[in-house]
Amino acid sequence: MGRVGKLTTTHGEVTTPTLMPVINPSDVILTPAEMRQEFGAELVITNAYLTLRHFGEEAAKLKIHGILNYDGPVMTDSGGYQILRYGGVEVSPEEIVRYQDAIAPDIATILDVPTGIHVTKKRAAETVRVTLERARQAVKLRSNPDVMWCGPVQGGLFSDLVEESARETGKLDYQLHAIGSPVELLEGYRYVELVDLVMAAKQNLPLQRPVHLFGAGHPMMLALAVVMGCDLFDSAAYVLYARDERYLTSEGTLHLEELSCFPCECPVCVSTSPEKLRGTPDEERVKLLAKHNLHVTFGELRRIRQAIVEGRLWEHVQFRCRAHPRLLEGFRELLKYGDFIERFDPVTKPSAFYYSGEESGRRPEVLRHARRLEDRYEPPTRPILAIMPALEREPQELEQERTHLVRIVPPFGVIPEELDEVYPLRQFQELGEPDPEQIRTAAEALSRYLQRYRERYEQVLLFNDKRKWGNLLVKTCTPVKEKLKVIQL
Repeated sequence: MGRVGKLTTTHGEVTTPTLMPVINPSDVILTPAEMRQEFGAELVITNAYLTLRHFGEEAAKLKIHGILNYDGPVMTDSGGYQILRYGGVEVSPEEIVRYQDAIAPDIATILDVPTGIHVTKKRAAETVRVTLERARQAVKLRSNPDVMWCGPVQGGLFSDLVEESARETGKLDYQLHAIGSPVELLEGYRYVELVDLVMAAKQNLPLQRPVHLFGAGHPMMLALAVVMGCDLFDSAAYVLYARDERYLTSEGTLHLEELSCFPCECPVCVSTSPEKLRGTPDEERVKLLAKHNLHVTFGELRRIRQAIVEGRLWEHVQFRCRAHPRLLEGFRELLKYGDFIERFDPVTKPSAFYYSGEESGRRPEVLRHARRLEDRYEPPTRPILAIMPALEREPQELEQERTHLVRIVPPFGVIPEELDEVYPLRQFQELGEPDPEQIRTAAEALSRYLQRYRERYEQVLLFNDKRKWGNLLVKTCTPVKEKLKVIQL
């Protein structure tokens, strides 16, 4: 469900998916202008509640762009994170809506009540109820037509509550939505639950509206989030990690003290060394590490966008999710939602299908082929069925007008000859030797085909390549053993 989009705001267009670096209005490490010029940041996010506490009505006069000295797109959060961390904020939901209208960000957020992950279902239901009540109220309070509004989804670990929150918020007049309460899951590498949270929301939100995943900014998990259909991310990790001398990569987090060389090509890493950086003054070291962290994060987002354009996002996600066992668990959890994802996956793509592990056997293209073969296909009426493994050359002795040829091609299973050129049944790269999982699923696909159509054929010819298939295909053909003739290739 990953997509490249254009979000048009009062202060310019934003290409998604993208990261909104968090700017603390009273403690700016890197200015928004620096972020746009050096890293290509098109949208930044700051906190309306902290702005109110530090600048008060001055911000209403200067607007948030004046406070940040920035003329590009700005989003404001409302203080929900402070509620999650500290239990409350000293502002009413009505006041923060009116204040954001006054300071005029491009995108504003209502003051929701984060669910978190350590609450009972009763408490979670209350956070959903209050957040929905505030969302409905905010629609009536809003007065600035230049401000787009974000409606958060809550519910935490309770998928039914997340679904309800997404459905009801999606009915309201909001231009964007945010999925709330993922921060603690992200901090704990609990990607299985994160996938369930995001997918519960995505399946019930209006698909045309951009979706923001609160607090997600580590480059190693962005591909997984994008493939689920998340468009916007915000994070202060770039500077928080820098203060702790942590060095972000697309495969995980490293510590400065452990590095002998920098595994990166960004301007920071090619101009210094870990040893030199460890010896720099604290303030300069933090700023340089923060710059590296932003470079690697925006670099990953550019790779993700290009993968979407080229039709190879799935391969990119598989590669990234093997960087950490918990990420791989999360990706495998996502495969359970394959039927939903398949609805939005392009039917054809500009790149070939690459088999890169057992997860490839549950890609949308594979699921689509199996479903369409069952729902839309009838084989021709010919007396002989010839079954061949993989893409072996057709035997010369077959009688063309009497023979229907099907190939057994992992991970797709049965490919009738008349569908052989349909994408991606010919446009793919597989392993030289199928792995056991590929053979098993291909054998199961053949078994289903024979169960359905065995009465159509007078004779079944199985061209058996034992190097690849062993006896699995022979065993699969037992429903037609009285008609079966095995021919060893």
